[in-house]
Amino acid sequence: MSAELGDILRDLIGKERLPALAISANGFAFDPRSGQSFTVNHTGVDTVELLLANGSVENTVAELAKRYDVPGDVVLGAVEVFIRQLARYLA
Repeated sequence: MSAELGDILRDLIGKERLPALAISANGFAFDPRSGQSFTVNHTGVDTVELLLANGSVENTVAELAKRYDVPGDVVLGAVEVFIRQLARYLA
């Protein structure tokens, strides 16, 4: 994992962008800052919840790999793409 990815996550959490994101159980996400909405799938909902609970990419990847029985390197690649997309949406 790159240090940059951890910095992006810390920025999303530290500036209250990710914690402010409202996500329903069915994946409807609303950003109250911008008024924009988008959808995420079930795995995306799990990922956001874990990122907020753990505050760590490493712990989130480990938990997702365990839950979905997927190799950690595959999960890391998907989480990296997801965090970068969140950063663009919540910028």
